[in-house]
Amino acid sequence: MIKTKRIYDLKEDSDGTRILITRKWPRGQKKDRFDEWIKDLSPEEDTLNKWEDSKRTEEDWKRYSVKFYPQMKESKAVDKIEELRQRSKKGEIITLLCYCEKGEHCHRYIVKSMIEGSPTVVESD
Repeated sequence: MIKTKRIYDLKEDSDGTRILITRKWPRGQKKDRFDEWIKDLSPEEDTLNKWEDSKRTEEDWKRYSVKFYPQMKESKAVDKIEELRQRSKKGEIITLLCYCEKGEHCHRYIVKSMIEGSPTVVESD
């Protein structure tokens, strides 16, 4: 099972393995807030900056997604996605963590869909 949450949300027993998927360390957070940190599953800095500087419309999200998906097709990301897919298939509960608010467009939903083998993302937390 793959879940998603904000890094700032309280840690719960039902979270399983909490994996941070950001490039930068979350301000004010200690390492005990997550179990693993996989930078390879975060957008490249230029892609993230363009998203953060946008008005965050549906059209902006589409542009972001078009840039982000190919980044997740690079070998390091593909290997990590496959590793997480196998761990999930074996029954491990994995919670992907990022900074974004629940319900906002966020790369963690794209990564979740890729781990689950879904081609598109339409869901939120």
